[in-house]
Amino acid sequence: MVSGAARLIPRWYVVTVLAALTLVTLALAGTTAAFADDLAGRSMWGLVAATGLLLVAAVSSLARRRRPREPEVTADGTRVFRAPALTVWPLAGAWLALLVTAGIWAHIAFTDFDALESPGFSLVTIVGAVASLPALVRLLTGRLHRWTLELGPEALTYRGYGTDLTAAWKDVKGAAIQRRGPAGVRIDLRGDATDPVVPITAFDVPAEQLVEEIVRARRISRR
Repeated sequence: MVSGAARLIPRWYVVTVLAALTLVTLALAGTTAAFADDLAGRSMWGLVAATGLLLVAAVSSLARRRRPREPEVTADGTRVFRAPALTVWPLAGAWLALLVTAGIWAHIAFTDFDALESPGFSLVTIVGAVASLPALVRLLTGRLHRWTLELGPEALTYRGYGTDLTAAWKDVKGAAIQRRGPAGVRIDLRGDATDPVVPITAFDVPAEQLVEEIVRARRISRR
């Protein structure tokens, strides 16, 4: 069993990100509450919701204490590790809040451009929302995935955001901890295939456990 898990996410990074998101959320909330007196102003509450939900997701993914735990086990013995709901759903909610806010600002820009408080910032937000629409299409068509690692009797499957990879155990050489870019577990595949990296921020177990589980499942499959 895993003991003495290494810290892959520096404390200074966690503190910096959480502090920045907290300050931005409070600043937006205070400004909106004080000055919002029309549709453009009140729509800023959408940004408050977005940054607040991002803060919740960041706390879950960065500040969570990762302990070894038993994963879900299916009828055929597949061991399934999934990203915590507290990490995934706030991210989806923040994205939705941003899209709604950008939609309102786009409507205002076409009907009464002068009503926008900060036209430059509003246009950047609208452009960013439009750029994310292909990802929304992938989500609606089932091609945008919750981070999941499945270790089955015959194969390993990793899904995460736009990645959907299944590799037979004969094609898996092993796994190792990757400390940066991103921090997580690198799955070593045979041949010229790109080695996927399972980001540890997406899971609630230590990287050492994921490595051990992959190595054990591979060993069992070869018996």
